[in-house]
Amino acid sequence: MRVDAANRSRTVENQPHIVIPHSYADHEFAHKLAGALRHDRVTPWIDDVEMTAGGFLVNRILQAARPVDCVVPAISAASVAASWVQHDLRTVMARSFSGRRVRVLTARIDDCALPDFLASQPFLDFHRSGWDVAYDDLIIAISRSIGGPKPTNSALPTFRLPRPARLT
Repeated sequence: MRVDAANRSRTVENQPHIVIPHSYADHEFAHKLAGALRHDRVTPWIDDVEMTAGGFLVNRILQAARPVDCVVPAISAASVAASWVQHDLRTVMARSFSGRRVRVLTARIDDCALPDFLASQPFLDFHRSGWDVAYDDLIIAISRSIGGPKPTNSALPTFRLPRPARLT
């Protein structure tokens, strides 16, 4: 993503705050994503502790020093059946935190089938679309989620999260 002058002048307090839950098997992708987001003036939270069910993600959102704007779970064959995906992401999608909704922007990183509750939502397909297209879509989605300035570079693609095909 190309950073414009408005994005460069953001202070830490008004940078978007993103949580990136992931399976340990996907830590390389999660760290690459966190580094790219930091470069583009987005504050990611990433933890190398294995995600577990039981409210870990929900507690992280509730205890954050600043409100969380988006959750960008890295979903792969290694994580799709994990209890934090099946339980915690459903909880995040179904409730508000301190009177505000936290948007879930799913990042599919391999050719896994998404759970039904995620497959019915738009998602970022890093596997099929490739890093550049999916990452640009993520930055645009984050900007729209927080009501921030829209990217002004006409070379950027329009926001187009794919909808998965239903297998019957």
